[in-house]
Amino acid sequence: MTHRAFHRQQGLSLWPLLIVLIVLAALAAAGWWGWQQWRVLEQDRRASQSEISELRSELNRESQRRDRALQEIRESQDRIEAARARDREALADVRQGGQRLWLINEAESLAALAGQRLMLTGDAEAARRLLQAADQTLARLDDPQALPARKALAVDIEKLNGARQVDIEAMVLRLGALQALIPELAVPERQAPPAGDTEQDAGWWQRLLNHLPVTVRRHDGEVPLPLTETQASTVRLTLDASLQQAQLALMQRRVKAYRQALDNAAAMLNQWFQEDQGRVRQMRAALEELGGQQVEQALPEIGAGLDAVRGLKRDLLKSDGNGAAGEAGR
Repeated sequence: MTHRAFHRQQGLSLWPLLIVLIVLAALAAAGWWGWQQWRVLEQDRRASQSEISELRSELNRESQRRDRALQEIRESQDRIEAARARDREALADVRQGGQRLWLINEAESLAALAGQRLMLTGDAEAARRLLQAADQTLARLDDPQALPARKALAVDIEKLNGARQVDIEAMVLRLGALQALIPELAVPERQAPPAGDTEQDAGWWQRLLNHLPVTVRRHDGEVPLPLTETQASTVRLTLDASLQQAQLALMQRRVKAYRQALDNAAAMLNQWFQEDQGRVRQMRAALEELGGQQVEQALPEIGAGLDAVRGLKRDLLKSDGNGAAGEAGR
């Protein structure tokens, strides 16, 4: 009975220890679970902060775009207001008697545009129409002082009328067609020595030259030297370059360079190509015809009309200034 009581007492003494262990295990599990939840919440918080930062950046960019758009709108409105102000000033100037100056400014702009059009594109017809519009604008003045400017414009218009009689585009195209014929030109080929000129008939010095690793050529008179294939290609390329230079000079209104290029092409034909070739005769005739055309007339220099219109404008401003000073003095 005593032994049984002892075991019972020992079993009862283990229960608090087991309870403590269970409580510790529960606390440890709860702590681990709480730590895991904290990690999840921390990750969510960081992700939320990143999204918030991106949204703030996007809002800032959108705000900057909006500010730029507003600035552009304001600048556009300012330009519109400035243009309207200029229009109102021009209208007021016309109403106050400034129509003459307005017409002269318009004529000056048309004459300047004609010169630019001729220089940049070589379009004589367009430049002629612009000068005619400038003359018609000055005619609206109905003022004898505008007659010298209209006379200068008439001279420029007549120059352009003469330019219309020479087709520059056709000349450029014809030079291109001559370039296409260059491969058909036959240059002198390498010739064999005469049959009677053998080593037995030649002297000892000639036999010595024949055995040397050199090629001796003789060029007596104006007969071209025999050419290798490489040299023949070089001659053709040089002739093609001369024709191309003539085209470029013609389009750039450089008469002297154009004629020099034609002379160079003719010299190449005379020096390196045989006269009995039909293509060579055709090309020489074409070069002579192109060189005989009045290219100077096709490429006129205008500007006297513009200078006269500007002189008329200066005289008008000077007279208006003197009139205003007289009014102030009275």
